[in-house]
Amino acid sequence: MKKIYFVILAAVFFSAGPDMSGQSLKDLFNKETIKDVVGSVVEDLDVIPENIAGDWTYSGVAVSLTGDDILGNAASALATSQIEETLDGYLQKIGLKQDTFGYTFNADSTFATTSGKLKFSGTYTFSPEDDTIVLDYGKEGRLGGVSLKAGATVSLNTMELLFNADKLLDFIEKVSSVAGGSGIGSLTALLNQYDGIKIGFSLSRKSAE
Repeated sequence: MKKIYFVILAAVFFSAGPDMSGQSLKDLFNKETIKDVVGSVVEDLDVIPENIAGDWTYSGVAVSLTGDDILGNAASALATSQIEETLDGYLQKIGLKQDTFGYTFNADSTFATTSGKLKFSGTYTFSPEDDTIVLDYGKEGRLGGVSLKAGATVSLNTMELLFNADKLLDFIEKVSSVAGGSGIGSLTALLNQYDGIKIGFSLSRKSAE
């Protein structure tokens, strides 16, 4: 059965021709049945408004270690697992967890971050050339002055945002402060052990109700 799916997918892509770059999934597929097939085989989509627009909820921590001090896959995997567990535990304590934390991206380049009952709005810009998104919370409000650049990976139903660790820690600390949480000294100490670390969020697209 999977072979049939791949044949359908290949036919659609080849019929789309060279102009498919930068198109949204809606431009390429018109039927829900085709979308379901694509969702099972397509890994990455272009980081463009049509593909990131919608509601996304936190599903876990994302960590990437790229520094020169990471020796071997086993050590990297162990360190990544430790950081993810520690960071996820901390985020849950301050309310950044599944069903309570997430993002809404609108087609007009506005977005909102939701954390529990808190909501922080801003504008975003994207760069399909290097698959990055800049989240700008503006100069006023509770997150005034915060601007975050994230490497983004987007598929039909999932998205991963990876930030520079220092920038994201500043964001987390401000959200925690607004929510009445404590400092993040232990987490900062852990992350300072690694060069070139990026941390962020794995997100799942919310189904339309």
